[in-house]
Amino acid sequence: MSILEDLRKLLNNNPFKGYYQINRLRPPGAVSEKRFMELCIRCARCIEVCPYDSIKRADLYERLQIGTPYVFAEGRACYLCMKCPEVCPTKALDPKVTDKKEVKMGKAVIDQELCYNYIYYKEEKKGEVSGKALLCSTCYNACPLMDEAIVMEKFILPVTTEKCVGCGICTEKCPTKPEKAINIIPEGMINKQEAGFFYRKYNIKPAEEMDKKKINKHKKTIERKESISSFGSEPDFEYDFEIQKNIEGWD
Repeated sequence: MSILEDLRKLLNNNPFKGYYQINRLRPPGAVSEKRFMELCIRCARCIEVCPYDSIKRADLYERLQIGTPYVFAEGRACYLCMKCPEVCPTKALDPKVTDKKEVKMGKAVIDQELCYNYIYYKEEKKGEVSGKALLCSTCYNACPLMDEAIVMEKFILPVTTEKCVGCGICTEKCPTKPEKAINIIPEGMINKQEAGFFYRKYNIKPAEEMDKKKINKHKKTIERKESISSFGSEPDFEYDFEIQKNIEGWD
């Protein structure tokens, strides 16, 4: 078994999958993730030019991704205005991508266990009715590529196609709570379980608690070093000059 296969197995069995954000995407026109990390200089021009406030900056908890731009579809999706690729100075966002149909941010996937229309369709066939049996066409109506990226099978069941660009508008507008019935799998990820691997949401403890532990740790380290070194003491070898006890003006 290869290292990659071992990694896939490990991630698929990871009990902390909930920390991975599958709806976190790079802005439109982004090159491959590895190349993007090499080219992006964190200038924030794409963030400044976005009229919808869709693009955010990764914070210090994102480790290597700190300062890089991303779109979190659940909060605010990309509305494909295509202004960000043309202002990127390093081509981390490809300026040649000007048509929204050419964008490849990810692919939308519908969870049939959560989607109101699929629940309605199943219950109607069984002759059962529940409070969840509602009709909804939000994702279809919100899609900027209506009848191309999302189509309605049997006039009721939303289905995503290969023409989906992963803008995330359907995810933002999806009314199911607390989990979304439609989510975006970031471009370049291997499968749904590993999607968002580069954007792990770290479970960081409060700053005050971390600071106290760090202070105590450093304090013990300093005490240990002082106990085994002569730091701060006068040299024991012979010398013909006088040691300056203090510096004038520093008293």
